[in-house]
Amino acid sequence: MKTVCNIFCSVFALCTVFFTSCVTAADYDFSAIDASLSSGDYEGIYQVLETDSSVLYSSHDEVLYNLDRGLISHYSEDYSRSNEELTVAEQKIYEFFSKSITQSISSFLINDTVIDYAGELYEDIYTNIFMALNYIHQGNIEDAFVEIRRFDNKLKTSSAQYADLIAQANVSNSENGINTVDVPNVEFHNSALARYLSLILYRSTGKLDSAEVDKKYIKNAFELQPSIYDFSMPSCIEEEFNVPEDQCRLNIIAFTGRAPIKVEDVTRVMAVDASVYYKLALPIMKKQASVVKDIEVSVIDSNGNEVASTKMEKIESIENIAMDTFEQKQALLYLKAITRSISKSLSTSVFGEMAESENVSAEASIIFSLLEFGSMISNEVTERADVRSSRYFPATAWVTGLNVVPGEYDVVIQYKTESGSIYSQKTYSTKVDSSSLNLMETICLR
Repeated sequence: MKTVCNIFCSVFALCTVFFTSCVTAADYDFSAIDASLSSGDYEGIYQVLETDSSVLYSSHDEVLYNLDRGLISHYSEDYSRSNEELTVAEQKIYEFFSKSITQSISSFLINDTVIDYAGELYEDIYTNIFMALNYIHQGNIEDAFVEIRRFDNKLKTSSAQYADLIAQANVSNSENGINTVDVPNVEFHNSALARYLSLILYRSTGKLDSAEVDKKYIKNAFELQPSIYDFSMPSCIEEEFNVPEDQCRLNIIAFTGRAPIKVEDVTRVMAVDASVYYKLALPIMKKQASVVKDIEVSVIDSNGNEVASTKMEKIESIENIAMDTFEQKQALLYLKAITRSISKSLSTSVFGEMAESENVSAEASIIFSLLEFGSMISNEVTERADVRSSRYFPATAWVTGLNVVPGEYDVVIQYKTESGSIYSQKTYSTKVDSSSLNLMETICLR
């Protein structure tokens, strides 16, 4: 009987460890950070990320740690620090994507949260967009072009990488009698936002032929990817080529809302004879609602006169792209989760069969019953979806451009709700001249 008690205590202790290990960033109170997002206190958020890093990020979350800090640094206009942190995030994404293949053994035993987070495709590629913007704000046009090209190259190769991994997993599962899945078709292959940045960079350096090429790519993005670009192409694109000789172009880019979050979707199945219990936990992406439905811009000269006004137009739905590009990874996660769940359930079933066997003693039968119970609890607790993702990528990018004479201006940005009321108003002072790219950026992550 002492052996039985020891087994019971061991099973209880194991389950306790599993339950306590489930306390993660998901249990963190983000209300203070969300309030700071609303007020634009990005440096305050940065300090919280640093102070509470041990709670917010595990040892497997280096990518998230650097992505979050890099984005918040960008929003707080510390562009040099942002590039340093986003560079580390990008390097870790590359390292961990390959490393995660070798870590698959441990993830098959427990779940995907025990492997190093290698980022989602949209997180990887938009890291280059924000690095390009960092360089633009620093006046480094050459490196901005480099980041835009790297964005494009990643987009061309990433889909094929996931397709290969899904094919490999299908072969393995098929050999073990597990159903295969089709490789999801990813629609996103051309970014209007990346092409827009390239266009205005070329236009500002006088390379109008190259800018015309980017304009054609922008049109193709809207025509060939209708589910991604489910809104009209910005009319201001055409206006980029019609700047009067005595005027300069003031371009404005806005980021609003927040990219989708991941939530856990759980399916539980008990065999008809109640001999085998399966639990399947998968991450699904869910969009976050934004209060901003319209953005109006007014340009005020030094005499207090409004010299230009316009509405901003959507150019990129980062949330649509996140949902689209996640489908391939989700298919791969499904294949892994099915294999893992079956493996865990078979272990439980073996303990159950041994407990009911006539060839074991009464004490051994109790021990196997306890092991069966412990295995079932372990399966329930450890089978969890990996819902990690960066919290600070925006959902939508907006653009506009205005022709004004060279000078100093106040630019008033009004973020409006669906009812037309002003949710937030921001005023920026800027100098517009013909010797540089006049690009202003504004943020409202709500």
